[in-house]
Amino acid sequence: MTSRNRDPFAKHDEADLVMPTSYPSAAQQYGQRLFELRTHHGLNVRDLEERTRDIVDARLTDLRARPEYADLTAGELDELAGKPVSKSAISRIEKGKPPSVDAGKLLDDALGAHGTLEILAGPARAEPSGHLPVGPPYFVGREAELEQLSRLTSQPPAREEPTVIVIGGLPGIGKSALVLKWAHGMYARFDLVLYAAMGGYTSGNPATHAEILADLLRGLGIERDHVPASEQQRETLLREHLRRREQQVLVLLDNARDSQQVEPLLASLAGTTVVVTSRPELSGLVIDHNARTIRLDTLTDHEACALAADIIADERVEAEPDAVAQLVDICASLPLAILVAAERIAADPETSIGEHVAALADVERRLQLLDIDESGGVRAAFEWSYRTLRSDTARMFRVLSLYPRPRVTAQAASALAGVPVDKGLRLLDDLAQAHLLHQVTADTYHFHDLLCVYAAEQADGQPEAERRDAIVRLVTWFHYTANAASWALTPMRDHHVQLPPTPHNVTPLTFGSFTAAFAWCSAELSSLPAVARLGIDHGLFYATWRMAADTFEYLVHSRPIGLWITLMELAVEAAEKDGDDARLAEAQEKLAEGYRRGGRLDDAYDLDERAARTASPRGPSRTLGFALLGMGNNAHAAGDMTEAFALTRRALDVFIAVGTRIGEAMGHISLGGVYRDLGTRDLAIEHGVKAVGMFAAVDDQHGVAVALLPLARTYLAFGELGRALCACNDAQAAYAATADRWGRADALGIKAEVLDRLGDHQAAALSLREALPLLRGHDDDKAARLDAYRADLETACRTTLPCP
Repeated sequence: MTSRNRDPFAKHDEADLVMPTSYPSAAQQYGQRLFELRTHHGLNVRDLEERTRDIVDARLTDLRARPEYADLTAGELDELAGKPVSKSAISRIEKGKPPSVDAGKLLDDALGAHGTLEILAGPARAEPSGHLPVGPPYFVGREAELEQLSRLTSQPPAREEPTVIVIGGLPGIGKSALVLKWAHGMYARFDLVLYAAMGGYTSGNPATHAEILADLLRGLGIERDHVPASEQQRETLLREHLRRREQQVLVLLDNARDSQQVEPLLASLAGTTVVVTSRPELSGLVIDHNARTIRLDTLTDHEACALAADIIADERVEAEPDAVAQLVDICASLPLAILVAAERIAADPETSIGEHVAALADVERRLQLLDIDESGGVRAAFEWSYRTLRSDTARMFRVLSLYPRPRVTAQAASALAGVPVDKGLRLLDDLAQAHLLHQVTADTYHFHDLLCVYAAEQADGQPEAERRDAIVRLVTWFHYTANAASWALTPMRDHHVQLPPTPHNVTPLTFGSFTAAFAWCSAELSSLPAVARLGIDHGLFYATWRMAADTFEYLVHSRPIGLWITLMELAVEAAEKDGDDARLAEAQEKLAEGYRRGGRLDDAYDLDERAARTASPRGPSRTLGFALLGMGNNAHAAGDMTEAFALTRRALDVFIAVGTRIGEAMGHISLGGVYRDLGTRDLAIEHGVKAVGMFAAVDDQHGVAVALLPLARTYLAFGELGRALCACNDAQAAYAATADRWGRADALGIKAEVLDRLGDHQAAALSLREALPLLRGHDDDKAARLDAYRADLETACRTTLPCP
């Protein structure tokens, strides 16, 4: 639900222009009278602030001149003289926030109101929520959190202790707005609402225990002169007043620094409902006082757009809906950022929303444009939290900005920071407790976009060597971890590289099983292109090339074609910049295979040809063999069997010469396919069986499955249906030990062809039904072909027996 309560005082510099004509509450009546008196005297808000400052200065001068105050400290004299009323406080009071006793008297003196404002202030503060800050003028969403707050406070608290609820979330997420929105609607439930600004993350020092007690006592209607001097007396008086009243009391403690700031208050608040907002988690309150917690997340895109639309004129939003969506995206749905940006746009109707968004798209200027002044805005909100961090936690915060994606694991973050993983977890937990990082799983964290921008600003202030060392450690960690994963995925293959001991004080992951390695690749491979780009940009060419090359085993198993091509294009770039022909040829050959499996056959052939030319001067090599094999496969697909045979035979000879088992086995698979399509049964079967045997000899189950399927096609082509069906079933069994979804689906597709030829249309259709879920979202073209085949089979079997 959206509150379209547009407030004419949303911006301080507009506070002199318009005044609402009616207020339903005494606090709002006070605000209207203050506005009338101020404008009658021809004062703007800043002028009135200066008048109150002059009065306070005059009081202070008078106090210093009086002998009876000679022994007081400067701080005690300041306390007696009072504080000026700031222009922001004046604007809030004029919008309906009841004044404190001191502010009421001071404004009365400054405007010569002769007690008029003092008289109005009493009823304003006596209302159930009378001394609460004004509620947020713009508010959207949060229905679930509002309902949760109401549910958690639905039962009266025990007389002996308070009910405590903690509202947490990152800076600018809208914690105070939520609580004030909710509290202003609680007139019927609570007889009295008390409020104290804890000042935990604002300019200046956090409020002291004595100051908070004084605020709560004044909320009870106790005049300033009657508030006891000592903390103990204030605690006693607060306890006694609450006990005597026997009312339902809500206490809001806004912006607490930590549990230690809140805990001493709770002994005086027995029998009340206490709602605390804070950036840290306040685990102490959860453990010691059974506090319930509500964590705020960013707004949904729909809610964030609605919030922006509430502030910007509707006709402008309707004219540029895409620009509003981009604004929300740039602000990463953080309410404070959206409020600041939207108010800036609303105040500048001559500039389009799109133009404002274009300015915000400049990362280096973004936080500057989301500032209000040196003490307000997004950067200031982040700054107050950042300043509280210990030095090692602050360093972790800074280096996280170097990570190229918002989601980071504890292991990668620890590598960035150059610390052991157990310490890295502690530092990340500290950041999560401070709501400067969001913990997603036990060892995975999400860094909000704007926080990352702010962290990058802080990192820019550190020595260049520190930033480069962090990037070197990160790329090294991914390089070594990808290598470990490749060994775990196919330990029996003969092309893996044994890396030297890990440099740069990083601890890469190790994997004890195929499953663990495959899970890591599935989770982290989407990060690798960005990490590879970092590596190239920082001259880490070998590490980047090797990291990409070592993902090849996973790519073959999983077939994420777009990611395959991206990674291998980066490997090609790294090898080119490094000037290493052997690495370049290998990267070109692996990229060509990605193109081929993605259907880009011409690109694949051209790249394999380049790889072969690059590799040939060095003599026989694995790379040369696979480049020739790729070109042969292309010729086979094009129906040029003479070219296919020549290239495949040459490739097999190269593999035998360099002694690569997997290359030789793959050569036999391809040569068997060529013989099959040439109609040479015995040689086709011979080469196919040989490939299966070579993989089986080293227990390479994925290789066995890969070899069995072309052999099944050979049996099928020569009408040996029983042997073809056995080969399909054996391939399915071998694929069960791997995570190759495409391969399993291919086995089921070939099996369907065999069953169809055997006349069992029903079983063939069932086989295709089993294959389709493995392909959807993975290879939609193949899925469409198999689905069409399934439909034809089911049509055929309906003429005989019903299909399930």
